[in-house]
Amino acid sequence: MLRLYIKEQLMATKGVPLIVRDEKNNPVYLITGRWGLRQDAFTLYTIGGRYVAEIKQTTLGLFPRFDLYLGKEKVGAVKKMYGVWHQFQFVSELNWIIMGDLTNHHYKIYHRTETLLVLDKVILADGDYYELAITHPEDAPICLLLSLVLDHWSIRRDKSPLKRGVTNPIYDV
Repeated sequence: MLRLYIKEQLMATKGVPLIVRDEKNNPVYLITGRWGLRQDAFTLYTIGGRYVAEIKQTTLGLFPRFDLYLGKEKVGAVKKMYGVWHQFQFVSELNWIIMGDLTNHHYKIYHRTETLLVLDKVILADGDYYELAITHPEDAPICLLLSLVLDHWSIRRDKSPLKRGVTNPIYDV
């Protein structure tokens, strides 16, 4: 089981590069890019700068579509779909299913009956992170890229009472 960590940031709208770390806090991957517009993409590099994989947004709208590339080869496509409280996505060509709980920020990727990824929000000493528990290390690049387009990463969470519209922040404890 491979465990990777990505610090929580409002990255999907700002295009901030992210460093993916392992359990010993060693940098493993670098991710650049953003999503939200057609042809936007996240690109995954090794920490040494070698290109590994990419996920490109191909359509806009409420249910955008993304194409996955491992190296220069297209390996799959995913279209976002939503239920009432849960998120569901199917990764074509890989036959993976993504199930997610939007309120608890908990996601899993399955292939048939096997769990490939468990994604959870965790709090570590230096901040909030997303922990990715990946069953097969060779699936890490695709799992990382898929985790970037899950809805909760793009939700803005203002911590300031004034930005949340609280009229009397003195009582907002």
